[in-house]
Amino acid sequence: MLNINQLEAKLQEIIERKYLETKLGKNPDAKFAKIGDLEGNAVGQIGEEYSKFLISQFVEIIDDGIIHDEYDIQTKNGVFFEVKTARKGNKNNTFQFNGINPNYNYNYLLCIGICEDAVLFRIFEKKDISYHHKDRKFYIRQGNFEKQLVSMNPNNQVNFKLTLNLKELISISLLHDQIQTILQ
Repeated sequence: MLNINQLEAKLQEIIERKYLETKLGKNPDAKFAKIGDLEGNAVGQIGEEYSKFLISQFVEIIDDGIIHDEYDIQTKNGVFFEVKTARKGNKNNTFQFNGINPNYNYNYLLCIGICEDAVLFRIFEKKDISYHHKDRKFYIRQGNFEKQLVSMNPNNQVNFKLTLNLKELISISLLHDQIQTILQ
């Protein structure tokens, strides 16, 4: 007959095994591992706060206390940033940046991708987004790089998503230089 300690130990063993299975080999001790346990809005808020911190190193940010629909950050020198944050998908090493509206009033779309142990990014100018009437789709293009913006759901022609893979994002170590170039 098993005692209470053995019964609890067995349950703990099963829970730990199931936890590791659902984490699909993720390292719970990695720097940014906790991002995987947060819901989407919290991930977005983290990205916005992080972006404000970074951008404020170069220029004052206007914080009027209003939540803006068309941009997330307004700088004192009149540059508007829309920030989208995503965590890496479990199986396919991609990031899905949701809620992109090509008609919104921003100068730059800052996409921040968070992995367990790294932060990546890509910045697009608003002019990089264009609508192709022939196939009735939005595309985002930088030089030879081109991706389609996909509707969030079938009848939604306002909010789109952009899926980028690890190779299409840049190390966060280079973000400082890109922001500095933008704000000069």
